Amino acid sequence: MNVSPLEELLAHRETVFRLCLGFARNYAEAEDLAQEVFLKAMAAVETLRDPGRSREWLLRIARNTCLDHGKQRRIRAMLLLRFAAEPVVENAAAGIPADDVLASILRKAVACLPKRLKDVFIMREYADLSYAEIGRSLGLKEGTVMSRLSRARDFVARKVKENAHAAESSIATSPRTSGVSGIRISKRAFAGG
Repeated sequence: MNVSPLEELLAHRETVFRLCLGFARNYAEAEDLAQEVFLKAMAAVETLRDPGRSREWLLRIARNTCLDHGKQRRIRAMLLLRFAAEPVVENAAAGIPADDVLASILRKAVACLPKRLKDVFIMREYADLSYAEIGRSLGLKEGTVMSRLSRARDFVARKVKENAHAAESSIATSPRTSGVSGIRISKRAFAGG
């Protein structure tokens, strides 16, 4: 039975969504980005040279779409700050549950990753891609993917540790956790949900 190009692409919708969620860190934005990815892919499906590599092709479109979206968002934020009459003030951590504070610290640490490390980290930790799939999508050797992922994980761990002591003073510890060090953060923490 022949599978249509649309069916072949839609088979990867969950992976595309998770990848978009990794970059956007917002569920609604990730849904919009995933939809945009599939619209772009369907418009360009005739450029797919090797149908056996449709997943890597689609994930490359997803990554590029997310990177473009991030650039546009940064430009909008810069313009808003430049022309805003009053400065934007972030809420203090007081009163926010410990998991939310830690998730925020973790998201900020991931956001600080250099681009070449962030791409690999997000593709592995959000989209659960194999080293080989990441390598094919980014045009890297598996060893390079593993090396970058290791450096990204070390960077994130270091940033979380650096910022956790500040958060620890604002977190009320409960009997089942002993502050920041007693809480395990899941992949959901990256997305803020």
